[in-house]
Amino acid sequence: MTTYSKSRNQVLVLLALGVLATGAPRQGLAAEPAANPGTMAFAPGGTIRMKLNKGRIDVVGVSEDRITVSWRSTSVDDERDVKVKLERSGAKEASVSVDGPSEHTRYRIEVPRRSEVGIRMRAGELDVSGIDGSLDVELLAGELDLRLAEPRRYRSVAASVLAGDLTARPWHADTSGLWRSFKFTGEGDYDLRARLLAGELRIRGE
Repeated sequence: MTTYSKSRNQVLVLLALGVLATGAPRQGLAAEPAANPGTMAFAPGGTIRMKLNKGRIDVVGVSEDRITVSWRSTSVDDERDVKVKLERSGAKEASVSVDGPSEHTRYRIEVPRRSEVGIRMRAGELDVSGIDGSLDVELLAGELDLRLAEPRRYRSVAASVLAGDLTARPWHADTSGLWRSFKFTGEGDYDLRARLLAGELRIRGE
């Protein structure tokens, strides 16, 4: 490897770790968020796009025909500072925006199980489970955990990490370092795209 390549990789790692250090929240919150829900009716089979800031966020597919955002914090002031925006565009498209304190607050976003879901998040811990549909997830820095109910139903899988660890258990992939990636082509119905700048990306069955 040339001196230039080594220097470039070192800079990338430092930048990624810097974002991770400033964006990831601390541990020690209450278990499941259940307070302050914001909700909107939304039928299964649609597309939901999420824009999330920082924190510990669970995105969960449920049997109800609605989108519900709830959060819980150890700080009453932090709970008041949370901003949630739910919008529906026709019967088949919706958007979710969540912004607020990240250090003491945990968020939960429930969506109809049968949905196409796209997520863009800055930093923190993102856990996605229970979704019966295509996923397109991007996290800048932190931990991304995707739990798939039926991995065999994915016809296209593409996952990548600029700096960190990448594990895709249903397809026996396990790698770490710089510029790590994994691809799979099958015969299912859904597509999966997962991208992480720095941290740990895990894909597993439920």
